[in-house]
Amino acid sequence: WDSSYFYREEKNTGHSIHALIVETNRTAHAAKINETQMLHDSSREEENLKILSCIALPVLVLGLFSNGAIFWFLCCKIKKTKYTVYVLNLAIADFTVLFCYISYFVIHLVIWDSPGLDPYFYWVFQCLTFFGFNTSFFLLTAISVERYVGTFFPLCYRFNRPKHLSTILCTLLWVLSCIMVGIDYICWQEYTSSGTIHPTNIFITIIFMLFLPTMVFCSFSLFVKISRHSQSKTPARFYRTIVITVILFLIFAVPHKILCLMEYMQPAMELNWTIIHSFFLLNLINSSLNPFVYFFVGRQKEQRSKDSLHAVIYRSCNDETLDHTSSGQVA
Repeated sequence: WDSSYFYREEKNTGHSIHALIVETNRTAHAAKINETQMLHDSSREEENLKILSCIALPVLVLGLFSNGAIFWFLCCKIKKTKYTVYVLNLAIADFTVLFCYISYFVIHLVIWDSPGLDPYFYWVFQCLTFFGFNTSFFLLTAISVERYVGTFFPLCYRFNRPKHLSTILCTLLWVLSCIMVGIDYICWQEYTSSGTIHPTNIFITIIFMLFLPTMVFCSFSLFVKISRHSQSKTPARFYRTIVITVILFLIFAVPHKILCLMEYMQPAMELNWTIIHSFFLLNLINSSLNPFVYFFVGRQKEQRSKDSLHAVIYRSCNDETLDHTSSGQVA
């Protein structure tokens, strides 16, 4: 009985060792397959990113020069009004976004293998890019709100609006954007170092949830106004400029911002990097589109061969009759 017992124990032990070896081999093989799959997915995502960047880069370069032209026209050729101040600041914000991304893209290609400069430039350009994104968002909201109040409450708006309201609001919105970038940087550093969510990200969410519905409501109200008075002689070019610009912002830029908020609220959620990069590039393309909106809204088909470019831009940014003088109301 003793000998048979030890024989069975030895046999069972042999089977256990064999099973352990087989299981270890299976685990190693599975790990190798997973590693190969991860490398394949990483290379595929990198290839997709390169394709998307090559497609978007010409649009971004064109948008950079277009926003630079808008900035030059508004500073040197077009008189300053309460609405051109907003458009000027919006062009600066979009120019900042495009310049940072294109500069980072070029520097990243030149010093691809440099371990010292690359992280530094990455954080600088990342912060400046978020700075421009936030400012564009806030400025579009301010433009929509002011045009809404001026349209639906004209007497109150005309007699109670401060003379330098546009300049004051733009300054405050730049400061708010700077604060948002600082909070965003703190939240990201907290997440990357400890994997926890910083409480101040609630402030970012609240600001986003306050500004976005306000912008949508005011723009939708202006859209209804345009639809009802499309046949009237009342100038509606700046209405169309606001509505088209906001629609493009909602299509191209808002998905990226929502994705960032989702990443803050659910850091454990796995996101496809191709989708993230696609939304980010769409957000960049949005910064290139505004000058083209100004051009197509401001041109007149019957006079397109006679009008200068700065006259077209001026017409799309104002409801007033075009005045070619260089002096004007300071907002």
